[in-house]
Amino acid sequence: MGIAIGSDWLTQATLAFMLVSLRLFGMFLSAPMLSFRAAPLRLRLLVCLVLALCLMPTAAGRIGDLGAQSITFLSGAIEVLVGITVGFVIRLGLMAFDLAAEVLSAQTGLSFASTYARDSALPSGVIGEFLGMCALAIVLLLNVHLVLIEVLAHSFSVVPFGVWPKAWDRDAMMVLMTSAFRLGLVMSAPIFAVHVLFSMVQSVLSRTSPQLNLFSVGFAVSVPLGLLALGLLMPDLPRLVERALEPPLEFIRHGLEKLPPG
Repeated sequence: MGIAIGSDWLTQATLAFMLVSLRLFGMFLSAPMLSFRAAPLRLRLLVCLVLALCLMPTAAGRIGDLGAQSITFLSGAIEVLVGITVGFVIRLGLMAFDLAAEVLSAQTGLSFASTYARDSALPSGVIGEFLGMCALAIVLLLNVHLVLIEVLAHSFSVVPFGVWPKAWDRDAMMVLMTSAFRLGLVMSAPIFAVHVLFSMVQSVLSRTSPQLNLFSVGFAVSVPLGLLALGLLMPDLPRLVERALEPPLEFIRHGLEKLPPG
């Protein structure tokens, strides 16, 4: 579908370019694999505009069907929100690894300093940063960013400009959050069970040897146990990332690739 040449072809092309770039830019702002702080905002904006220029002929026909007068500032805001939601649900799926990292850090004592005196200006713990970077590397290897761009490119012929996808309601978002939280608990359950057993051993030692400094002994044993549990988790990390991304990708496809009923 190309740009209809007529008296208002320049208006149609300009509006199509603007709305396509807004939907793409929303995704570039929120998607974890595209919103790296190391990547300058100008570079991300340039990539977004180049992609929008390539996809503009596909979306220009939708502008002709709607009419330029029906496009308002609210339509632009909805387009940005659609793109932000696409990236947010991917970040929501990866929240399972943040939950597992928090449990691992708390149980091993690696986050004792931040627990005792939390500083909101500091990033998350070492385990959280490590698991997060590994998960993002696997996401890039799985070409999830290319899948999202392909879905957004197809969405311009399915979801009209300025219309919120009907499948993205509150219930679907709650199901997505529940699945991410459940997966995080599944990953952290073995770690939690090991450290519960270790705490029981510590309690027995405190009764049998009251003179033993269990505070220093506990840290000396719990940290290697946590690293061992992390090492056992790493071989299954690609499969866990795929499982974590299945509900978000299904959520995105259900809203942007399926025609609404009627």
